[in-house]
Amino acid sequence: MKQLILYLIVALCCTLETATAQSTHTRRKKHAPTEAKGKTPARHTPTKKAQPAQPRHKRGQKPAPQQKKPAPQRKKGTPRQKPAAQQPKYTATKEIKGLQQENQRIKQEIKQHEAEYQEKQRDVDNRLKRIITLDTEIGQHQRDIDHITHDIDGIDNNIGILKSQLENLELQLGERRARFIRSMRYMARHRSIQDKLMFIFSAKSLSQMYRRLRFVREYAAYQRAQGEKLQQQQQQIDEKRAQLGQIRQQKNNLRYKGRQAQAAVTQKKAEQESVVASLKQDQQVLQGVITERRKKQQALDAQIDRLINIEIQKARERAAAEAKKRAAERAAQAKARAEALARKRAAAQKAAEENARRVAEAKRREAEAQRRAAEAKRKAREEAEKAERERKRAEEAARAATRAQDRAKAEQRAREAEQQRKKAEEQKQRAEQQAREAEADRQAAERKAAAEKQRHDRDVRAEQQRADAANDANLSSADRAMTGSFANAKGRLPMPLAGKIVSHFGNYNVEGMSNVKLSNSGINIKGAAGGAVKSVFKGEVSSIFGYGGTMVVMVRHGAYITVYANLRNVSVRQGQKVGTGQTLGTVGSDGVLQFQLRKETAKLNPESWLR
Repeated sequence: MKQLILYLIVALCCTLETATAQSTHTRRKKHAPTEAKGKTPARHTPTKKAQPAQPRHKRGQKPAPQQKKPAPQRKKGTPRQKPAAQQPKYTATKEIKGLQQENQRIKQEIKQHEAEYQEKQRDVDNRLKRIITLDTEIGQHQRDIDHITHDIDGIDNNIGILKSQLENLELQLGERRARFIRSMRYMARHRSIQDKLMFIFSAKSLSQMYRRLRFVREYAAYQRAQGEKLQQQQQQIDEKRAQLGQIRQQKNNLRYKGRQAQAAVTQKKAEQESVVASLKQDQQVLQGVITERRKKQQALDAQIDRLINIEIQKARERAAAEAKKRAAERAAQAKARAEALARKRAAAQKAAEENARRVAEAKRREAEAQRRAAEAKRKAREEAEKAERERKRAEEAARAATRAQDRAKAEQRAREAEQQRKKAEEQKQRAEQQAREAEADRQAAERKAAAEKQRHDRDVRAEQQRADAANDANLSSADRAMTGSFANAKGRLPMPLAGKIVSHFGNYNVEGMSNVKLSNSGINIKGAAGGAVKSVFKGEVSSIFGYGGTMVVMVRHGAYITVYANLRNVSVRQGQKVGTGQTLGTVGSDGVLQFQLRKETAKLNPESWLR
């Protein structure tokens, strides 16, 4: 088509050059003498070329007025004749008009060809969209067929299980029915009351008679129970047969659906092959359409990336301001904690010194008590030795004096020595108790100092953790919370438009056209024209801009951003807070929404996030 337009333009230029040459030739013929063209000079007005040459005048002098010759009078009723010298001028005018008309015709053809080319491009674009839609629908039908096949396999397994259960139940029912028939025949032979009474009263003892009576009653109850069980088992068999019939009906329904899906796949594949064949005939236009679509997609991605970078910069500024504010707060808190920690350290140091003093005092008291105990022990030993010596002297004196008096005195001295020994022992025990108390005080002081050190270490670690958390400079606390909430909703986000996905994320080839490669930064959802487009999660509208005659809305969810493109109109404004499921606008006339998901500038597959 472009070559045809180029040929038309070249032909137009050649035609214009030919017209210019003919016009120049006509003007040259016009300046030539015209005496030979007419033998009746009185019938036309003489032109300036037929007048004699005028003399040149000097500068500043006015030329003499020329006398006009009266025009010859034509007789009344005589027709006006055109001058013979004007004939070439009219001929050139006709040629120019013809060339102008030819130019207009060529321009009209060019415009018509351009319109036809644009219409061809639109038709090729629509066919390309149809191929993509058919490819998606074929894939969906194929997945439905796979699910149906899997369900049919499961139903076949259930049918086999039910058949096995039914056979077992029928076998058990046959055995139970045979036993019941035998028992009923026995009862029929011995059904009379006389037989039962004879069986009971023919017992040899009272206990045997009681056992036979109980046997008759229990056997009758057993027969009734067997009849009820027989009915229940027959009911189970009927239920299993009904269930088996329902499952077989489900299998038949699934087979019918599978045949319908297979027919739909065959039909759509045939339609796809037809569209592919028609597109192969318009390869040049198709490549142009693909190039144009790729340029539009790149321009849209560039615009989205630019706006996302702006949002990232804003988020960093918010995070920096919050970090600055938190840093000031942390500095004040750190200063207060440092002062409190210094006071605690001073108190701990003072307590440690006091504990050390107490330990030293306890050790001193312990040493003093040990010394006193040793001294008391030594004195007690000396007193004992002295008492022993006194006793011996008393014995010697007793031998010399009255034995009773000497013995009394010796016993008195012995009692005094025993009292002194007990007193020394008590002093020793008190000294040991004081030493134990001093040791306990020392250990308590050491434990308290260790606890203070552990508390200080915990405070330092907590402060470091808070500092590490605050070093996440790209997001503020609100943005981090929103990012976490959005990330936790992965796989549970609602569809932004009621419809089905017709184009998937990433690069892919068109079925049947290996040289045609397409890419999508998100997914395309086909719904009803003018359908409501809703936000998939709560957030803030960060940007709204026009693109290609449609509108694009971007909603920020912390570090995540959702993009809704190809909107006909928008019902929100920039900076507005929106909730999950809130309407953002309506989709365009073609009913196709392009939905993108970004984490900052990284492109994500939205299908794995939608439920």
